[in-house]
Amino acid sequence: MILSDKKIRDLIEKEKLIENYNEKNIQAVSYDVTSSNVIQVFNRILGVVDLRDKTSIPLANKEINIDYGYRIMPNEYILVKTKEKFNFPEFLTGHIRPRTTFARLGLILSDQHINPTFSGHLYLGLLNTTPNTIEIYPDLKIGQMVFEEIEGEISKELLYKNKSDAKYQNEDKFVSPPIAEEIEEEYQRILKRISKK
Repeated sequence: MILSDKKIRDLIEKEKLIENYNEKNIQAVSYDVTSSNVIQVFNRILGVVDLRDKTSIPLANKEINIDYGYRIMPNEYILVKTKEKFNFPEFLTGHIRPRTTFARLGLILSDQHINPTFSGHLYLGLLNTTPNTIEIYPDLKIGQMVFEEIEGEISKELLYKNKSDAKYQNEDKFVSPPIAEEIEEEYQRILKRISKK
């Protein structure tokens, strides 16, 4: 069941669902998330990012302050930190969806799913698909968060806050994706299976 504006307001008050929220951003069945003054851009000097190399992945991007704006070049993909911090209760999930206004300009926001009990800021992908340079600023409404109530109870060990691999729980500063560890774990599982034969 998708939450209405009244239910969203109620959860903001009772559960602190959204910190740093703006009342004007609440829509009939969604909340418009806004850009902060922080983005992550991708370095062009690396050449190849080896997903197995723990040392190269954190070098793939860098943080930039955009108090005075940032020009997204054609075909450039950046990560935008949300101004809002989210605190999801056990009975709620969320979905980030692109805004039609930005899509019509060729600025595409990546969809994102938010797990129950996630807490933190989000880093949302923004891609300039046009031949033009597009300038962005802090406090732009860059996407919509739709909230859905969960039917039934979730197993406690599967709640995001209880998972050992909850990479982005309580994220405030950018966390590099630990993909190298995932690849290594899978490689070790394969080796164990082979050695048992």
